[in-house]
Order: sequence, then C-alpha cells, then structure tokens
Amino acid sequence: MAWFGSNRQDYLVDTSVLIVGAGPVGLTLSLVLARSGIDCMVVERNSSTTQHPKMDVTNGRSMEIFKALGVADEINAAAVPQDICHDVSWVSSLSGHEICRFAYPGPAEARERYRRLNDGTQPMEPAIRISQIVVEPLLRDAAMRSSRVTVCYGREFVELEQDDEGVSAWVDNAETGERLTIRARYLAGCDGGNSRVRQNIGIGLSGEAGIRSRYSVHFRSADRQILEPWGPAWHYQSPVHGTLVSQDGDEHFTLHSYLGEWETPETVNPYNKVRAFVGRDFHFKLLKAVNWENNLLVADRYRYRRVLLAGDSAHQYIPTGGYGMNTGVGDAFDLGWKLAAIINGWGGEKLLDGVEEERRPVAIRNRDGAKRHAETRLAVGAIWPEDVDRAGPEGDVLRARLAKRVREIGNAENESLGIELGYSYASSALVCGAPGDRHQDDPLSYVPTTTPGYRPPAVYLANRVPIFDLFGPAFTLLQFTPDEVGASAVRTAADNLDLPLKMVPIQDAHARSLYGCNLVLLRPDHHVAWRGERVPDNIEEILKTVSGN
Repeated sequence: MAWFGSNRQDYLVDTSVLIVGAGPVGLTLSLVLARSGIDCMVVERNSSTTQHPKMDVTNGRSMEIFKALGVADEINAAAVPQDICHDVSWVSSLSGHEICRFAYPGPAEARERYRRLNDGTQPMEPAIRISQIVVEPLLRDAAMRSSRVTVCYGREFVELEQDDEGVSAWVDNAETGERLTIRARYLAGCDGGNSRVRQNIGIGLSGEAGIRSRYSVHFRSADRQILEPWGPAWHYQSPVHGTLVSQDGDEHFTLHSYLGEWETPETVNPYNKVRAFVGRDFHFKLLKAVNWENNLLVADRYRYRRVLLAGDSAHQYIPTGGYGMNTGVGDAFDLGWKLAAIINGWGGEKLLDGVEEERRPVAIRNRDGAKRHAETRLAVGAIWPEDVDRAGPEGDVLRARLAKRVREIGNAENESLGIELGYSYASSALVCGAPGDRHQDDPLSYVPTTTPGYRPPAVYLANRVPIFDLFGPAFTLLQFTPDEVGASAVRTAADNLDLPLKMVPIQDAHARSLYGCNLVLLRPDHHVAWRGERVPDNIEEILKTVSGN
C-alpha cells in the first residue's frame, strides 16, 4: 500500500482491494486476502466496532472458515463458555410456565459427540454463541496484526468511479471532513443493508422489505434465578412477549420484542418490555434499545465491473436461523480467494462472474429458510392459548397438549444443517462435475458428499487430525491411493498454469469411504472442484476451468 501527496487534504492511497465496511464480513474478507499475500484497506464510517448485539450465533461452517483463517481459538475463548447448552425454550413468561424445551448441547459436548460419531454429517467445528459486540473486535485485532491490512475507522465512503484498470473511491474523515482518494484494483462493498456502495453502482434489491418492526432491548442483570428459572437456555421464547437471548451465558441479555399498535419508538418504555417478558418487577441496567425493520431481500446482482458486494449489502434476512452474518462470512471466504487468485496472476476473470453465480443462489436459499423459520414461530403463536397459565389440573392438561403441538411444529431454525453445510455450487462454471453426480437440497439434512460444488465431509483421520487441517490456502488435491505417475501429471499441469497446489496423500480407509473417490480436488474455499478415480488426460483443462481461465 502506498500513500501519495504533500498534505492530508490531497492524499491518494493506492491498494489492491478497498473494503468498505469493517463489520464481520469486511474484516473476514481482509483476513482471506491477507492470507494470500494481498494488501487491502478497510474503511468504516463508525468510529469503532459495533455496540449493538446484532447476532448471537456463529454456526459451524463459519467456525470452520475462522479456523482456516487462524482466529477460531480466540473466538472460541471469548464465546459463551463451551459447557453451556444451546437449548431453546418456549415459555408463557419467566414467572409463568415452561411449555416446551428443545435441548441442544454446548460446543464442548457437541465436539466430543462428533469425535465419537465421525461420519461426516456434522461440521468440523461446532456452532458457538457469541455476540457481534465481541466478535468484531477480535476480527479487527487480527486484521490489524497483519502487515497486509490497513483498517481505518471514522472514514465514510462517499462515491466511486471505475475504469479498465481499477476503481477510484472518495472517503471522508467523519470528524474533520477531509477527503481521501483511494485507488484500488477492486472494491468490495461490505457496508450493510443501506449500502452506499450498492447504491453507487445502481444495483437494486428484490424480495420483501419492512415486513415487521422489531424492538430490541439490550440489558445487564446478574439475577440468574429470575432470568433462567428453568436453568440455562440460549433462547427463552414467548409468542406474546418476544425472545430473550442470553448473550454471554452470564449477565448480558437481549430481548427481541415488538411495538404494540399504541406504541412508537419515542414513547415505548423499554423497562416495561423486559418486565412484561419476565412477568414481574426486578432490577436491571438498560444498555441499549433500538427499533429496526425486518427485511427479506437479496441484491439483483453481486457485481458491476470491478465492484462486488458481500454480506448485508447483498442480502438482508429476518434473524430467525442466524443466517445474516454467517451467510456473509461465506461470501467473504468465496470473494476473497477469487480476488486473490486474479491479483496473484493465476486466476482468470471468470472467477468474478462466479461470485454472483455461486453466492446469489445461496443467499436466496437462506432468505427462504429464514422466512420459513419466522412462519414457524407464527404457527406456534397461532395455537398459543390466552389462558396458557391456567391453574390446576385443567391448566396442566392444556400445557401438555400445547407442548405436544409445539414439538410437532418443530424447531427447524436451530436444526437446518442442510442450509448451513449442504449449499452447493454444482451448477457453477467453475466446478467440473459428472452426469451421474447426485445432488441434495434438503434444508434440514446434510448428507456427506464430494459431489463437485459441495463442501466435503468433515472427518477425523485415524491419527485424530481433522481432515480440514490438511487443506491448503490455494487448491488442494487429496490422494487416497498412491499414484506417482498421476501425481506427477497433476503437478506438471499445475506448474504449467502457475497454479498453487498442495498435494496431500491420505492413507485412511474410513476417510476414503466417506470421500468416495481416489482423488478429490478442493478449491481454496474448501468446496470440491473435481473428483475422480484416476488422473484424466485432460487434467490441465480441468485446472484451467476451476481457476477461471
């Protein structure tokens, strides 16, 4: 990165990639680029990391990505303690009755269960509970430790222009009003739902906007007996009063509620919202209250020439299922390796067409999933009796019947591994599948597969090493059978294309049975690019295709 100019007012900054927005998506993208030796600059209009608890779960796939980027240990250490469960409970109020509890293990138990199971059906890393308030500073610090990344807070993106060689962007200092000109080969808009980058390049949104307002109250209380009367839970949910989220497993909570017809953001009393959910008066410290809109929107395009979108600038969801940030982390992992490949000289321009081709269908699928989960909550509300707290034997029978019906409706928003792990790029021009490949699209279930376009099965090898730990930062060829001649042919083809390739021999019968082929070629984002029993004669053409050449 270079700086030019005689004074602060006419500085011109030159960088390979300008990232607008220093939320989890923009910071993750910076780490992906830095891992591949690409310099980048991240500008954020706010003066620091977020103070609003926008999310409360990082799913297993995102944790796999964070592990690949070297930040999973720090995130795990800062998350809700690993021995606390992820239970979801439906209640009348915290002073009333617990109707139905869906039990889910904490990360420590989930990880140990999967070590024993080891059948490829689960993520290599379990989901964790952690607030964006905590995640963002960790990602920021990791980015700022890299010599490849420059992070600037208090810098507001204003506008951009493009030409055949790059992008010029103008950014204002929020305090002084001084304007900075930044010149980059590419620009990534990671600047949220009201993305000014998206507006600058004239990309619209499709879907449903302003579905319903939510009123969220973030508060602190050490009174666990009142806030966890039936023991720890991640979510306590009431169709009448909203959802109470335990943010840190200790004393920070967020109530997601709604405004009544007679209430406005200016007149509502946040203390009354919390006390209505609890069902009694108690002392707590109000930290923040905010009213915000629920949207189900996806950008019509993900790219205009050298400007690309990721995260909330490309998709906005109802938070049911926790797909917002987690989809954005996947965007960053995908976009980052493709930009790095082009800038480093071994990737072709077709990679950028692949960003929209691959990620937009995932965004639409996840948007539809979030909508279904919200409808499930409405379905529970539709059967919820007004006299749910009725006393005596009649009340016990009523609640037992209600619990049975709630269980029948289910809790798919916390059980949809098909959405989290089973998304596919199989139709992409950047993968090489075969006519007989089997595909899956069940949002609930993930079936381990190495069908090109899918994420491969997570498995512990016989030496207890997670197979994902063997994947390289560029392409990786897993070899489940010795073949020196074939290996030499692949290496020669990769060298002819200057394609970075890690070759990993694996002698493990269980892993071979799950992966289903002798050879599995993985992209830098872990997705299968190609598979086969032997090295074909056209291996160089395959490598050209999967690298966008």
